[in-house]
Amino acid sequence: MEIVLPRLNRLVPSLESTFHKLVEEQGELSEAILGWIDEQGTPRAREALENVAGELLDVAQTCISMTFVLEDLAPDVRLEEMIDDHLAKLLRKGYLHSVAGDIYITVNKDGFRELSLPRLVIPGVTMDSTVLNISVAIGRFAQWIGKFRGASGEVRRYTDEQILKGCGLNLLHIAQCCFTMLYILEETFLMDIDVLMRMHIDKLKRRGYVG
Repeated sequence: MEIVLPRLNRLVPSLESTFHKLVEEQGELSEAILGWIDEQGTPRAREALENVAGELLDVAQTCISMTFVLEDLAPDVRLEEMIDDHLAKLLRKGYLHSVAGDIYITVNKDGFRELSLPRLVIPGVTMDSTVLNISVAIGRFAQWIGKFRGASGEVRRYTDEQILKGCGLNLLHIAQCCFTMLYILEETFLMDIDVLMRMHIDKLKRRGYVG
């Protein structure tokens, strides 16, 4: 099953609200992982692991929602180009062997755009390393929307377009961390990603985030 997350067409987040939401979701993910650690070897371990998977989807969804919105903020900022840069980085690092013919932005049956990211081969990925990588990337995202924009009185380092692209690449990196861990959970613990995705989308619809 491929993980595909939609643009939340009934929400219009900002860079600042996305940062706040990411910090919240990161905390909930960390709490879920601690809960899973506590439940290992008990009948509730599976439920705890599914909770971790749900929180990974929430973190990834927060990032992907904002990457679509970035295109609305500047005419020269295109999600396709940011994905190309993201994939090129994965190729350089040896995490991805080829992108020939792969399509990561699609349109669903309701006419709304969706985004997927590739399955990667990264030895040694764990829950702990995933959370640490997400933490680092959220810190860098904060730099782009604050320090690099001169938001606190520092010298502004980049143009608006560069800021948006820098934010977008960090958001794609965080989402990729989540996708990679979810695929590992699918392979290692035989989790049904299809069921988890349906539950995630149903939750988004109940909350009125997507039509």
